[in-house]
Amino acid sequence: MKLIIIMALISLNVFALEDSTEIDFITEMDDEVYREANPRLYRGEGEHQCQSRESIGHTCKNLGVNFTDCNQAFFKLKLEDCCSGSKYGGTTISFKLLKCTNYN
Repeated sequence: MKLIIIMALISLNVFALEDSTEIDFITEMDDEVYREANPRLYRGEGEHQCQSRESIGHTCKNLGVNFTDCNQAFFKLKLEDCCSGSKYGGTTISFKLLKCTNYN
């Protein structure tokens, strides 16, 4: 009796799987819905003002992509100090975000 019940449940599950359909949401969505469902990505450009023994006030620029917003671009680019790799070296004394745009 237990075997018959188990076989019946297995056969019901097999038929239930055949009726299910897979939906590919990327091709099913229209453009507006797809854009709203996916996060916008931003690219940013920042400028560090540097200070070293040889020079005070020289600048260097850094770029970044795949930020979720301009605030994240500002803080991450600010942390990436490019002054040590610049011509006169040194450290950052100020930073400003020059440009932030989305590219989706």
